[in-house]
Amino acid sequence: MKERRMKLTACLLAGAILFSAGAVPALADETKSNADLLPAGFSLALTDIETDATDELSEDIQREAEEAAAAQAAAEQAEAEAYAKTGVAVVNDYVNVRSGSSEDSEIVGRMENHAVAQVEGEENGWYRITSGSISGYVKADYLTVGDRELIDSVRIRMAEVQTESLKVRTEPTTEASVQMLVTTGDQLEVLDESTEGWVKVATSEGEGYVSSDYVTVADTYLSAKEPEEVSGGSAVADYGLQFVGNPYVWGGTSLTNGADCSGFVMSVYAHFGVSLPHSSAAQRNVGREVSYSEAQPGDIICYSGHVAIYIGGGQIVHAANESTGITVSSATYNNILSVRRIFD
Repeated sequence: MKERRMKLTACLLAGAILFSAGAVPALADETKSNADLLPAGFSLALTDIETDATDELSEDIQREAEEAAAAQAAAEQAEAEAYAKTGVAVVNDYVNVRSGSSEDSEIVGRMENHAVAQVEGEENGWYRITSGSISGYVKADYLTVGDRELIDSVRIRMAEVQTESLKVRTEPTTEASVQMLVTTGDQLEVLDESTEGWVKVATSEGEGYVSSDYVTVADTYLSAKEPEEVSGGSAVADYGLQFVGNPYVWGGTSLTNGADCSGFVMSVYAHFGVSLPHSSAAQRNVGREVSYSEAQPGDIICYSGHVAIYIGGGQIVHAANESTGITVSSATYNNILSVRRIFD
């Protein structure tokens, strides 16, 4: 039908052109216009074709609008379903992930407070979940499912450095002073992305700005860990000791390429799924306070402008300074302000 209409249009338009150009001999009555010379029904046919074309265009626009609306509705439905199947651990410390829906089942992982999981089903008061690389069952009492506000609140927005050396500036302009340098693989918590070309981040020196051209920004969540990965402070201390001899880098968070004191503590604990601020002052408020006489391996020892990880026996592992790098020292080398415990 459409092809036939197109052919008719072409023929009629060709006729119109011939008449208007005078290619068809004029009739005897010279007072008649070319329009008067059109065959009977020609004007009507053109009007009909124009109406049909307009109708087809309207139908195309309507169809595209309906398709766009359907796609939007499908996206919103998918998002709603994703939230409905997402659970957040709400616990004081952690909840065990077990191989079956009973407390007699083997422990296959642990979800710390605010760790996130995908809920795949429910059995006898237990949720069947997958969180990170761990799959198993979590008691429903400890998992809040489908709470969009809670899920959004535990999202961690991080910027990962993609260049060998990146300047963190005090203001979102290349004319601003340099606050510190960060290196490839360093991760910084994102505070704001509203300034074009810049990302506002949290650093050990406070708030700063990095060029968006040299970082990859993504949402992250805490996920379940293997049991041995969160087995307590001893595992934290042992892990931290692996990096003794590596360099100190002011503002750094890389355990291999260089970290400052709070960056070292932050990155060691990040391995165990614990998010800590990149600030020695802020780390003085994490976990719960214990006395130095009660200190256990893995506790964070806080000094004036410095933090370290206690490893037992009156010693700490820490990113000391540029001359010694990451090293082991006496815990009482300086006045202790606070001892913070993350794992009991």
